[in-house]
Amino acid sequence: MTIFVSPMLLHRVDEPIDNDWLTELKFDGIRLILSKHDGVTRLYTRHNTEVTNRFPELVSNDIEDGTILDGELVVLDEHGNPDLELVMARFHSSKNTLPITFVVFDIIKNKHMDTTPLPLIQRKEILSKALPSHPNMTEIKWLEGFSEPYLDIVSEKGLEGIVMKDPASTYKVNKRSSDWLKVINYQYTDGLITGYRKGEFGLLLESFDGELWGVMEHMAFKREESSMRSLRGKT
Repeated sequence: MTIFVSPMLLHRVDEPIDNDWLTELKFDGIRLILSKHDGVTRLYTRHNTEVTNRFPELVSNDIEDGTILDGELVVLDEHGNPDLELVMARFHSSKNTLPITFVVFDIIKNKHMDTTPLPLIQRKEILSKALPSHPNMTEIKWLEGFSEPYLDIVSEKGLEGIVMKDPASTYKVNKRSSDWLKVINYQYTDGLITGYRKGEFGLLLESFDGELWGVMEHMAFKREESSMRSLRGKT
């Protein structure tokens, strides 16, 4: 019985593409896989770390058995925008009660049926029917095309970026595919590197005041005298 599926990853590009691909907001949060089998819901990070006990709000649900969902776990700030610092604070403390939202953008299995060979647009239709009403879950909103003006709006609001997906693309488990593209609205700040991950690249970032920013997974920084000028918590 399949419980965890390693998610499909995105390629980074510098500019939006001019076509009719699906355009979504890139949420600043934690990639999360929700798997329900035999009436039991389990939650995993994209690195196959089970985190079910950290987010009990998602465990009680009316999702059908044999379903695996792919999405982003976020915490919204006072302006209704995803805030990585808040979601990391919730992730690292069992006493933290900040409200979470699981933004679901794909379905990997539906009632024990493997949906990965199906085109994305068809998986979106299945997802809409498979995701029941839940106070802490929502289906992602998407547009057909309009990636450039959407990025302009995202940049104005200081959000993380956009994702562009080929509507005909299949779900490629554990692969980084050019069928899914991301454009990051990079924002720079001064900070500290306080740790690193062995194996797959990852740097733990903090502010000079000790505030945890998260893990940077793309090498995009330069040395400036005694500090590091780095991307703030981009995942």
